Amino acid sequence: MFRSILAITLTGILFGCGGGDGGGGDKSFSGQGQTSDTCPDSMQCDFFTAPKDYNNDNSETVKIYYGIHKATDIENRIGILVFNYGGPGGEAVGSTDWMINNSLPPEILARFDVIGMDPRGTGQSAFAEELTDCAVAQSNNNGNCDNVFADVAPYLGSNSVVKDLDQLRVLLGEEKLNFFGYSYGTRLGALYANMYPENVRAIVLDSPMSPDEANNFEFIKGKITGFDLVVDYRLGFDTAYKSQYIYVFNKIVDTGYYTAGDGVTLSSEEAYQALTATSGREKTANWSMIKTGVFELLENNNAQQLKEQIPNIDYPETTTDDLRSSMLLKAVLCTDEASPLSNNEIIARQSEFQAISTLFTPWAKYWSEMCADWPNQQDPIAVVEEMESVLTGQQILIIAGKYDTNTPYFWGTEMAVSFGELASVITVDNLADHAFSYTGINCVDKNTTQYLLDPTAEIADETCSGAILNKNRSLALKASQHPAKRINRRRVQPR
Repeated sequence: MFRSILAITLTGILFGCGGGDGGGGDKSFSGQGQTSDTCPDSMQCDFFTAPKDYNNDNSETVKIYYGIHKATDIENRIGILVFNYGGPGGEAVGSTDWMINNSLPPEILARFDVIGMDPRGTGQSAFAEELTDCAVAQSNNNGNCDNVFADVAPYLGSNSVVKDLDQLRVLLGEEKLNFFGYSYGTRLGALYANMYPENVRAIVLDSPMSPDEANNFEFIKGKITGFDLVVDYRLGFDTAYKSQYIYVFNKIVDTGYYTAGDGVTLSSEEAYQALTATSGREKTANWSMIKTGVFELLENNNAQQLKEQIPNIDYPETTTDDLRSSMLLKAVLCTDEASPLSNNEIIARQSEFQAISTLFTPWAKYWSEMCADWPNQQDPIAVVEEMESVLTGQQILIIAGKYDTNTPYFWGTEMAVSFGELASVITVDNLADHAFSYTGINCVDKNTTQYLLDPTAEIADETCSGAILNKNRSLALKASQHPAKRINRRRVQPR
């Protein structure tokens, strides 16, 4: 019943990231080094070449697209600051243009060459066109991405992107790298610190992924832990409300619908739209649209109000870039696995989901098989641990939301443990959201800027309230346009 009625857009619900236009930049594929029509006005753009296969000394090369906004204070320039906005699936050149024009403080623009590098499979970099073509064909039921995965997935993993980052550093003649990663970008930043510790000046990890997940199955376990915590937060940590919500969804799983005390029936699709909104970001998941209806259902077992509110939920239409992004996400997750599982092994362990979240167990079972029996070559990522013995004293800034809607808070604490005394941790409370720095939370932005300008001065651990984004609608609206949020799109749709 669950499989036949519910499907959650892969790229949105997994990493919380769709391809999306991060804020500018033409997504057409030039592939010829002709960037004048596609480079944002604020930047200078070019391609650099990198080995397609870093494990093969005789590998052919591929093109990686990047854009640079030069530091405005040349005499006091610090170096390069490279941004990644997550996904995997989000481009970076157009997104960085948005940051330059709308978000980054003058001190950062003055002291750094600010850079966006489109990772493999995104924007105008290698393999984006192939993934787009096969994703569109699959969506139209006239093909799939199996052959493309076999050809290029081994060269799309996180290890390859991290090595591209260092290639870019060398190309630009920089001794050290400053890196800013949101969401999946934190995986890249942590891996870079582990792989090239001598090249690190400063790394910001905002909304971290786990530093040690072994495979997609463990990733899904972490995701539902975070979703369930956001539901608790939205329901005021009221156990009676939570129990009633679980009761409703147990009925949905058993029968495909729920009939409330007022005789109004919620379909499976309607109920899961409500759950997605309850566990998602305020702006993109439309919690405010259904909040009163959810509480009417949980308090009085009346569904009429919720049924009337659900059609008001505004989910963006799936774009061609979203389709590409979903294929890239699958390729990267499955290529990165350090301990792959077979389908039989995953089925045998699915009871683990129930112990974490009754509400999200059906969803977890649905998506846990994504990388099962992956037939293609893999490039497993390393566990990032005991980084105090790897780095030579470089401080790392970690920003984690207690009610992060996409990367659960405990992943942030795990990342902090991995870096030990080298980690400064800024915790964001009173906000169900994802990606927090340079979105208008002054406490976070102040610490982030201070760290980037001087990473040798340790930032004290601090808890910052994100309530201002709940109270100030104009500020929240601007924050919602932040590229790391704009590609964080989640929705439920019929299969």
